[in-house]
Amino acid sequence: MDRERLKDVQTSSMNDDRLNEDFVVWLKTKGPTWLLMILIAVVAYLYIVNWKQGQINYRNEAWIALSEAQLPTSLEDVAVQYPDVDSVGQQARIRAASMYLQSALLSRGIGSTTENPIALGAEDRVFNLERAAALYQDVVNADTGDEGDTVIAYTAMNGLAAVSESKGDLADAASWYRKAAERSKSTFPYLSQRAQVRAENCDQYDQLVVLPESLPEDASLEGFIPSIDDNRPSSVEDVTNILTLPDFQAPTADPVTPAEEPGDQP
Repeated sequence: MDRERLKDVQTSSMNDDRLNEDFVVWLKTKGPTWLLMILIAVVAYLYIVNWKQGQINYRNEAWIALSEAQLPTSLEDVAVQYPDVDSVGQQARIRAASMYLQSALLSRGIGSTTENPIALGAEDRVFNLERAAALYQDVVNADTGDEGDTVIAYTAMNGLAAVSESKGDLADAASWYRKAAERSKSTFPYLSQRAQVRAENCDQYDQLVVLPESLPEDASLEGFIPSIDDNRPSSVEDVTNILTLPDFQAPTADPVTPAEEPGDQP
């Protein structure tokens, strides 16, 4: 009995030694290869994680740059720097073009304020109009016809029409309005109708209308405000002063005979 047990112990010890030797041989022959493959997989996983995080950061930076840009040149830089992030590039071009166009229409320099107006020269006005047209045209050229880009393309086409109106080319303006109507017809019928109406009435705006920012302080309102009585306001100060508003008599109500109670009837 003891001999059999001793034999089993010796056999088990020999098997364990053989397993240990096989494992050592495997480590020497194939172990480095497997360790290298595991290391490559870990490095690849870390690279993919960092790449995705970098893409997220890059996208966030693009939208932050778009929101912080306040000048047309800054917006143009954003469009060039982030051309592949959503619609950041197109929105930046439209905003920059709108600033150029607004500056030309108001004859004020970019960055001008009501408190500190900056006059815009004739050459600068022509430059702003040309720059606005170029940016709007870039947006139109990049339009792929997708429904998601309808509003951006529609805005750019209307912008080109506004530039043509500012130059006095009403035929070209009407053409761009019709293109905008066609571009938005299937997605936004309301916008399409507005552009179509504008194209039909475009030839009526062939004269420059100058709107004053405010009435002069000593300007009389004679004939502007209907006459109420002899003490009607006669100046801007009188209109804005609540103490000078005309008095109106309260309407007189007809006397109402009180109803008789049932018990008072004879």
